Amino acid sequence: MQFGVGHRASVALMFVAILGGSLPAEAADATASRVLSGWSVYGGVGASNAGLFTTGDVNGALINAEVRAPKLDAPWWLFSPRPTLGVDIATKNELISDAYAGLTFTFAKYGDLSFEGQLGGSLNDAKLKDDPSGRRLGCHALFHLGLDLDWRVTENWSAQLYASHISNADLCDRNAGYESAGLRVGYHF
Repeated sequence: MQFGVGHRASVALMFVAILGGSLPAEAADATASRVLSGWSVYGGVGASNAGLFTTGDVNGALINAEVRAPKLDAPWWLFSPRPTLGVDIATKNELISDAYAGLTFTFAKYGDLSFEGQLGGSLNDAKLKDDPSGRRLGCHALFHLGLDLDWRVTENWSAQLYASHISNADLCDRNAGYESAGLRVGYHF
């Protein structure tokens, strides 16, 4: 099932409206600030069909949005896992859009720089045969892996380079995989 660009834009606007509607209206609203403490929201742009393992040409742009919950109470050796929900919205009909959920782990921190990884699952809107993107993903439900290099510019703002990979790990007929990479900014409550 392919979604048109207008539908994708509507989904993106609803996503932003939901996030914006959940923000405190006034800085003095201490209750809302406590509720959002530890949460992060990210938004940015990426290149479709581009990444660490991709062969072929970049074939378009994606809009990326992501929400991360506060760190889970876990042992140190689990690298501070944070539940994560995200979406890549294709800007052209022949590109693949996906939504993903999982955990984000902080593997290394050096001053204001963090190296993070993601592990989880995803759903995509690719055609399983003859997809216009040229990718043969094999199924709609795939594994999601991600890498991020995050630079905390201020206490609340960060800039992040990211790479994302979805694949079925040979559980479906085909396993071409699909990648995106880009830049996003984050706001941390």
